[in-house]
Amino acid sequence: MTLLIAKKEVKELLRNNRFRLISITLLILLVFSMFISWNTYKKVQKEHQTAQILAREQWESQGQKSAHSAAHYGTFAFKPIPTLSLIDNGLNKYLGVSIFLEAHRQNSASYKQITDQNDLARFADLSPAFVFIFLMPLLIILLGFNSFTTEKESGTLQLILSQGASKRKLVLGKIIGIWLTLLLLLTPVFLLGFCFIVFSDYEKGDLLRYGFILISLLLYYGIFIHLSIVTSVWAKSSNFSLIILLSFWMISALLMPKLTADISKKTHKTPSAISYQENIKKELADGINGHDPSSEKAIAFKDSLLKKYNVKSIGKLPVNFYQLLMQAGEKHETTVYKNAMTQLNNVYIEQLKVHQLNAFISPTILMRMLSMQFANTDLQSHYNFTYQAEEYRGALISSLNSGPSGTVDTDFFKKNIKFKYNPITLSQTIEKNASNLMYLTIWWLLSGLLVILSVQKNKLK
Repeated sequence: MTLLIAKKEVKELLRNNRFRLISITLLILLVFSMFISWNTYKKVQKEHQTAQILAREQWESQGQKSAHSAAHYGTFAFKPIPTLSLIDNGLNKYLGVSIFLEAHRQNSASYKQITDQNDLARFADLSPAFVFIFLMPLLIILLGFNSFTTEKESGTLQLILSQGASKRKLVLGKIIGIWLTLLLLLTPVFLLGFCFIVFSDYEKGDLLRYGFILISLLLYYGIFIHLSIVTSVWAKSSNFSLIILLSFWMISALLMPKLTADISKKTHKTPSAISYQENIKKELADGINGHDPSSEKAIAFKDSLLKKYNVKSIGKLPVNFYQLLMQAGEKHETTVYKNAMTQLNNVYIEQLKVHQLNAFISPTILMRMLSMQFANTDLQSHYNFTYQAEEYRGALISSLNSGPSGTVDTDFFKKNIKFKYNPITLSQTIEKNASNLMYLTIWWLLSGLLVILSVQKNKLK
């Protein structure tokens, strides 16, 4: 009986002209967005590889100069393009893709894609994740908002129940029917996304990451299916059911993300760019300056070296005083910049926690966070890149400051370490998102419990 009800539900939904129009529209949007993402991914990846090769060639072909001058000449660290940005580009276009690395200075990531786009181009930047997360729930609402109200309004509900179908079988059959209809649309799109990833330069674990995104999406869709059924069971009319469900979608997908963003900014304020730089400048002044041997801290550093090696002048030191002074200055500067970056990142992480706390009201926030984090296009993935770039900058400058005195040639620069980015592993992502996955599962379980309670408490008349 349950399968017969599900089969009947599928046939009725597929015959519905509104469903056909909206599902075809969403299908076109999904396929179109995937091809757009594919073209963008290949283009950006090619530009990234070209720029990376060019930056290394420029570094290695500097010619004869002092090693410390090369530190001021600087080089670039480029953030690799995650394969799963094909599905969810996340915050990538709002964050920089490269960092200029130089001595005595920490630079922020630059070359944000969003700065090169006009308003029309930004609107046209459609991603599969946007359709999956924000638009597909509207289709689910269309599938389920009148699943019972239509039966009640037409008087067929009692006829179905009189044929021997229990209330539980009727509800279960309609849920299965909605799922089957939805999967008819989604399965080809999911397979298309899988093909795009396979034919890309995907990393180890990317297919599993894609699998976690799909599992999260299915839980997310299950929530809207359950809520649609519950609302249709209790609503007295189809119009009222539709209004309730659309209101929930607007609160979950539009209102709460904006509201939580405003709340997080007020509860955990970020310093302005001016005050951030002023604090760094103050911290730098409190330490040793590697370019000023006559400063008080530099003289104290010199005296400690003379005492250590038991000599009376820097000319008798068995080490190069000026190189050690520059290394000490660079070490202090690196510590200051790292502390400042960590403090700022911690503020943003606290803001993200506010988003997570409000996820009990909005499953859309949860799904958005999970999608970006499994795609490695979230804020923490960007922090991981900037942290590793800063570590590389410190190691590179240190190797230059401790290099041979006088001029060096091309062979010296070819031996300098290269930047190698290690993305966040899948196990680390799962560990960080265990609570988000749990909250999404709780949403699914609670919405399912509401379905059971609606069957027990409502007489379905």
